[in-house]
Order: sequence, then structure tokens, then C-alpha cells
Amino acid sequence: MKSLNIILLGRSGSGKGTQAELLLKKFSLVNIDTGDILRSLAKRKDDFGKNIFKNISKGNLVPLWLVIYCWLNKFLKISSEKGIIMEGSPRLLDEAKILEEVLSWFGRKKLIVVYLKTSEKEVSERLLNRRICPKCHLEYSLKLDPGIKKCSRCGAKLIRRHDDYPKAIKNRMLFFKKNIIPVINYFRKKKMLIEVEGEGSVEEIHQSILKKLKKRN
Repeated sequence: MKSLNIILLGRSGSGKGTQAELLLKKFSLVNIDTGDILRSLAKRKDDFGKNIFKNISKGNLVPLWLVIYCWLNKFLKISSEKGIIMEGSPRLLDEAKILEEVLSWFGRKKLIVVYLKTSEKEVSERLLNRRICPKCHLEYSLKLDPGIKKCSRCGAKLIRRHDDYPKAIKNRMLFFKKNIIPVINYFRKKKMLIEVEGEGSVEEIHQSILKKLKKRN
């Protein structure tokens, strides 16, 4: 699956990160997680970092120019021989169109968009129970591992993301309906979209993605 470019779309908490990790292990791909890049930048102590933190902690958008900066900074460091996986972007129709242009500029013309379809109720529960490792970024669920407090990989104390609280979650669900659904429809019309049921087991979802990718490749 050389130079294949995959975009993972879905509600917050739909399992995009988990499925990206599984695809990374199977194929020669590089993960570009715009959300992770922004959270890293939000740790800066200057006004730049503080403004990013203020936006993402409320579940709000950062400017489009900042999203593009995140992409370009990563693309420039990746060999053209490597395929990519993106999650967390594009989040707006304008972003989707610009991303297509950016990918084309870098000679990445084969694009498949995977939509993990999940209900609002399901993902809201997942987000409320989600905890992450601040060091190696592994995700855990209090529903699956009640009482877990430390990362099984590195031993770091697990934290709750600032955008995993009720108010921010509500904002993210409204944002999905208003902005990401049009992106999904855009890629569907261009026949780039693969739709996958996102409420089964992790392995079932993974196998469904692989099966549909194989048909496209």
C-alpha cells in the first residue's frame, strides 16, 4: 500500500486514533494527527500556545492558517515513498479542498477517506470515560479498565483531555453536524469515501476497513 493516503473522519471518540494505530502497524504509513500537533503547540508558554490552548480546551476551532502550518510542517519531513494517515483534519469544507491541493502538490494523488460511523450517544460516553497517557499518547477507557490510573506502556499517570468534559463534548458534537458532515458528503460525491460501522469491536472495525481498502487498492 505504498504512497497510499488515508483520511480518517468521524465524530470525536469514534475510534479514529485506535484504527490509525492499527493501520500504522500493518502498512508503511506515517500518522499526521492535527489534534496531537495542536495539543503539543498548546504547551508553549507564550501567547501563541495560550491562544491554541484556550481554543481547543473549549472545543473551538483554531485558524485555518494554523491547520495548514501543521500539515506542511509534517509533509516536508516525510519521504514520498511513505504513505500517510490523517485524523482530526479536514474539519471544514474549505480545509478539505485545500488539503486535496496540498496532497497534489506533494505528488500524493491517491486518496481514500474512511468514515467511522458512530452515534452521538456512543461517542459521548466514550469521551467521558477516556483517559490518555501524556507521554506516549496511548488511550484508555475507564469503562473497559475501571480504576486504571497509569499507562501500561510507560507508567505515566493518565490524564483527562481538556476537551473531554461535558461542555466541550457538546460543542464537538454540534460542530460535527454543522461542519464535518459537509466534508464527508464532499468526499462521498467524489467517490473517495469508504463508510465503516464504528460501533463494533476494535478488531471487527479494523478488519472491515482492511476489506474495503483492499477493494479500492
